[in-house]
Amino acid sequence: MTNLADRQIPEYLDHVGPGWRGILMRTHAELIAVLPNYQVAQVKEKFGMLDVNLGAYVDPVTGEFGITRELGTQVRAILMAARDESRRTCEVCGEPGSETGRAWIKTLCPDHARPS
Repeated sequence: MTNLADRQIPEYLDHVGPGWRGILMRTHAELIAVLPNYQVAQVKEKFGMLDVNLGAYVDPVTGEFGITRELGTQVRAILMAARDESRRTCEVCGEPGSETGRAWIKTLCPDHARPS
């Protein structure tokens, strides 16, 4: 069986640019505080934003599927805060950034948005 920690955010840091790793680690700390056994289904960049998707939750003690509505609200707020922060943070370096591009949207600072 796979170790639970193998399915949490620290194992997915390289799925997005290094500028968002701080956001991911803060998100991990906040999730651990409210849902210690959370599992990640996917971490990616989508439309210039950080997109973290959690897997189905099964309580390790009772075996029950799902979480309470209150806990779901907390988890959604944590994930939305990370997404919102990523919309203004350069994915490459972590400095303040904004959405760039048309066909492929990225959030980049002025230095990384310049064509090479």
